[in-house]
Amino acid sequence: MYLSNYRGVAKLLRRNPRWILVAYDNLSHQLHHRISANSLNGRSHPPEVINAFVTDICNLGCRECHYANSDKPGFSLNQVGHMEPKTFYKFIDEIPGRPLVSFTGGEPLIHPQIFDLIRYAKNKGRMCTLVTNGWFLEEKAEQVCDSDLDLLSISVDGPRETHNAIRGSNSFERLEKGLHKILEQPKRPTLFISLTISDMNYDQLVPTYQLAKKWGVDGINFNHLWMQTDEMVERLDTITTLFTGDHVGWPVNNNDIDVEILADGLEIIRDISWGGKIIVTELPLLNRQEISDWYRKPEKPIKHRTVRCGWIRMKLWADGKIKPCRDWEVGDINKQHALEIWNGQEYQQFRQLLNEQGMLPICSRCCFIAHR
Repeated sequence: MYLSNYRGVAKLLRRNPRWILVAYDNLSHQLHHRISANSLNGRSHPPEVINAFVTDICNLGCRECHYANSDKPGFSLNQVGHMEPKTFYKFIDEIPGRPLVSFTGGEPLIHPQIFDLIRYAKNKGRMCTLVTNGWFLEEKAEQVCDSDLDLLSISVDGPRETHNAIRGSNSFERLEKGLHKILEQPKRPTLFISLTISDMNYDQLVPTYQLAKKWGVDGINFNHLWMQTDEMVERLDTITTLFTGDHVGWPVNNNDIDVEILADGLEIIRDISWGGKIIVTELPLLNRQEISDWYRKPEKPIKHRTVRCGWIRMKLWADGKIKPCRDWEVGDINKQHALEIWNGQEYQQFRQLLNEQGMLPICSRCCFIAHR
């Protein structure tokens, strides 16, 4: 987040002061990790973030989506279906503390009981976010707002022509109608749009920022492209037998991204957003040389040489399986207690591996490395 976003942050906290608790919990978990990561023999305090993949069904097949282009069925879309509500309720009941619950998929608004799931987590005192492609947003806008959701993130890949080229005809028009309907509601969640940088939109960042201002959303996030190479996967297989990487067959080519144009666009946004009411974030926040290295040298770690995902994040998939990385299963919520899995042998081995290696080959461009 830019330090210049003080007005946007103040506006966000006025809308929902509980975001202070989320920031406090993040700092607290970072401190716990520094103190105890090497002393608990692979065990961990309860997670900070829950990623609830409530469905693996999606109506779109976006070019930059690693789930839509993975060669592993266990890490792919449209294989399992919707999560059973009883599975989610059991999981939420068994996790102590106040982890942030992030609803994702697939397309979570496809799940027929998604609002029941949100309300259940909210009744347990959890902050909740949801990521959507916006296709069903207009028809479900009132339900989204009535659910007491804390933050709604809408995936936008650029202005109309660019977005539709990436996600399919009419997808921009549908999300825009839904976005406007959300903004019309008297009680609505914090509203962000999120753009994943790719070879089709790297030169459209400034127009997208201007679009966000025109819409009147609370924030915009620019995600640097998640990617991995065959070399990363092969190197992983020489380091550990716990799990293997997957080969992603997407049509995105990071070498087609002009890193100078990309860096120029981000620098312009940093300048024109100074003191603005819209929060602007980049994940991760990179300087010009780091941007070049990110896309030209994907195996090179940037910003971080250690990871915390094994200590802070628990990923619950639609079938109730817990998968810390890719399609590697370490437990089943339908058969085990959540904390039994969280501090079970497999998770302990995963954390010990991360302690030994600091970062695995496939970690350097993983989207979770930026959410530390």
